[in-house]
Amino acid sequence: MPRYEDAVSKEKSRRILEAVAQKGGIASFSDIKEFTGINSPVLTYHLDRLQSLNILEKEVKGTYRLKYKTPLCWIFGADDSIAYLGLLGRRNSRSEPETKTALELLEVEKIVPKFTYVLTSPEALTEWKELKLPYQWILCYEDEIINIDAIKQKVTPQLESLLRDHVVIIDCTSATKPATIAYYELAQTYYTPLIYVYEENKELKWLISKDYIRQKLGI
Repeated sequence: MPRYEDAVSKEKSRRILEAVAQKGGIASFSDIKEFTGINSPVLTYHLDRLQSLNILEKEVKGTYRLKYKTPLCWIFGADDSIAYLGLLGRRNSRSEPETKTALELLEVEKIVPKFTYVLTSPEALTEWKELKLPYQWILCYEDEIINIDAIKQKVTPQLESLLRDHVVIIDCTSATKPATIAYYELAQTYYTPLIYVYEENKELKWLISKDYIRQKLGI
């Protein structure tokens, strides 16, 4: 896992990460040097340090990229590519899936994900089959969706793939209590923004906001 708190504890490393984040997660040595004003030997030292902390990866021709765009592209404002990772539970008496409500509420805040991934069970998916839900599905069977560790194991590969190229917003609203807990733990681990929707009044709550992450990292 990236060691974000260690990374941003040094001012020059923090400025380097801001530079790379402002470039959308990928920046050349010269771009970073121009942005930060750090001389080459010191810059090289901090770039090596950030690689050792599992935050930066060196690519060809002196280019560096963030291992994960979340959370740094989110907190430094370069959040143009957003993915949503949510849950879909059993229908019961609902006329509208909570996932759809959450996406509409995010749009009110001018946040429109380019990709939408939703974990659900085959049983829940069947109950919503007549609705047009243009999502990418992650299927958990009934014995898995009530198991926190099973859910995390199922979701983590897709989450890490999304984190590499997007700012990921996790929604822990729907499905089962174990699913909510699993998503909350994943958001804490990966410093990912996390939302919850109050179903009764359709209010969106940021459980892990941009300010919360900045405060946690001391930025």
